[in-house]
Amino acid sequence: MQNKVKITIKNKLETEKRDIHVYHHATRSAHIISNNRSVVLSLRTTEKDDYLHISVITGPGNLKYDCVLDLPSWADFELNTEGKLTVTHSGDRTLAKIPPGPPTWTLSITRPKRSRGKQEADKVIVANEKNL
Repeated sequence: MQNKVKITIKNKLETEKRDIHVYHHATRSAHIISNNRSVVLSLRTTEKDDYLHISVITGPGNLKYDCVLDLPSWADFELNTEGKLTVTHSGDRTLAKIPPGPPTWTLSITRPKRSRGKQEADKVIVANEKNL
């Protein structure tokens, strides 16, 4: 099994023009990702006590469009949101769709000890539904 997976976090909230905040536990680093930008981080397994915490930076007003989180299917995650949520799993991806409203959701992602052995890189995308 690979010790680390390089994971790219992309902000595709182009319509909303909102930034996202990413905290990486292993490095104790925080990143603010502007729309149409990304950051690459190395995610270790939960055995190494590593996780990513992702949220939309609150700004003036509510989000006007659905927010879609595109996650790798191997990732364990916890999504906290107020209101409705739709989660879809298909093949090697998991999609979570959050309806318009206050940007109060938070997402924590971990890599379980039982992750696939050959996994080297993957991505997480935060987007408006039409930009995914």
